Amino acid sequence: MPRRPPALCSVLIVKMSSLGDVVHALPVASALRRRYPDLRMSWAVEDWAAPLLLGHPAIDRLIVFPRMAGKEVSRAWLRSFANAVRELQSEPYDVSLDLQGLLKSSVVVLLSRARVRIGTHGQREGASLVSRAVRGDPGQIHVVDDYLRCAEFLGASASPVSFDLRVQPEAEAAVARLLAEVHVPTQPPLIVINPSCSAAWRTWPAERWVPVVSALAADGAVVLIGSHKQVPRHAQIARAAWPRPHDLTGRTTLPELVALLGRCALHIAPDTGTAHIAAALGRPVVGLYGPTKPWRKAAYGQSDFAVHHSGVCGASCPGLCLRRRRCLHAVTPEELIDYARQALKRVPYEQRWRQALRSASCRQEQLHRTGR
Repeated sequence: MPRRPPALCSVLIVKMSSLGDVVHALPVASALRRRYPDLRMSWAVEDWAAPLLLGHPAIDRLIVFPRMAGKEVSRAWLRSFANAVRELQSEPYDVSLDLQGLLKSSVVVLLSRARVRIGTHGQREGASLVSRAVRGDPGQIHVVDDYLRCAEFLGASASPVSFDLRVQPEAEAAVARLLAEVHVPTQPPLIVINPSCSAAWRTWPAERWVPVVSALAADGAVVLIGSHKQVPRHAQIARAAWPRPHDLTGRTTLPELVALLGRCALHIAPDTGTAHIAAALGRPVVGLYGPTKPWRKAAYGQSDFAVHHSGVCGASCPGLCLRRRRCLHAVTPEELIDYARQALKRVPYEQRWRQALRSASCRQEQLHRTGR
């Protein structure tokens, strides 16, 4: 267990990616800002995820690195990396918080020359040799609450849990134009569906999504979203569904995706970044979970709408699966439709979100009192 630093003037948060993971770490910045209004807070992030942090009221400076995985090391990449390192080392840091716990984040922590280096428990790829871990909870705890332990270690209160994710005005205007262009009606509830994950082992078969998309057209205007890589798969779903959904896959930037999710009455997705963005914006999320643990990775404060069949297999997941992801395939389209309609009938989503955050904050206070 690391020692609490005696004074805090400047903190570096290192959370490089992915979209969902960056969103999960936002409450750490908000909690530290509440406790230390004059704290100088920097955040190291990869370029593709950086737009999520624009305009965040707790973050003074973004240090943007080029993507550090799956990219060829070209001259342009090396120049971008060197520029990011110069920006990183332009200021001293009292503390670095490694909320990623991987090799790439530990490299950034080392390069930062932070006086005190701490991170979450469960660090991998040698990250524990660089940063000392803050004690974790042995029980079932959401990843957001896990990260918030680092904020508590630095003297901040984890309650209330606040994401402070911002919708950019320019993106909001662009989304309004896009919805008008594809003739999405303004009156019925907007139901935004992301049928895909970046990881194949978390992805439900395309044919399972067709009846879900078709049925929910009776409850609102259905819009499909996703990345450019998912365009063929989502086009297949859209062609097979009737009535046809509005397919915006690959047609939005990340800020526009945030703005679109901020408009929706309901978001439906597997364990992927858009689910966590929507939850951070206070929108109801129906999540489809198989190999990942919903108590750990469900949309924060909305675990009651995580559709999951526990105890189906017994084999360890996700590294080893001898059952062809039977836990994921056990979920039926009818179940997802039923959960979606229940979510739409619940109290207005803003009110429900406030209730969910209050419940999560009460859990944080209870954990703090018991010292767990």
